[in-house]
Amino acid sequence: MATEILLNDGGAPARILPFLANGAITGGYVVEPGTTAGDVEVAGAASVINCGVALVDAADNGPANIISGHGVILNIMCTGTVTAGDLLVVSSTAGVLATGTAADIAAAGTDVAIAIAAQGNVLGLVKCIMR
Repeated sequence: MATEILLNDGGAPARILPFLANGAITGGYVVEPGTTAGDVEVAGAASVINCGVALVDAADNGPANIISGHGVILNIMCTGTVTAGDLLVVSSTAGVLATGTAADIAAAGTDVAIAIAAQGNVLGLVKCIMR
């Protein structure tokens, strides 16, 4: 993936940790713990158990470098119309964030990031701050 995912850790402790990929993972997608101890997979639709964002593409059963940490500024794959300041949750598309509904946001711990840039109604990387 040619686009940079980690933009600035803002002094926050960004951690890039190695995991084993359970399935192919594209850089910029949100991941969650996999079915086997120590591996990760693309976060399922509407997942609330995420552990970070893939730094680069990872092949199935290959190394997956995952960025985690609060306050880290990343380009994260988002869908739909996103406005700066929106709280983002994992959408119905696995591994992709979207603006959360009032019900999503009311459910504690479901928001993954805050958008700090806007995006039209497309699928693409959006500058976000991890929560």
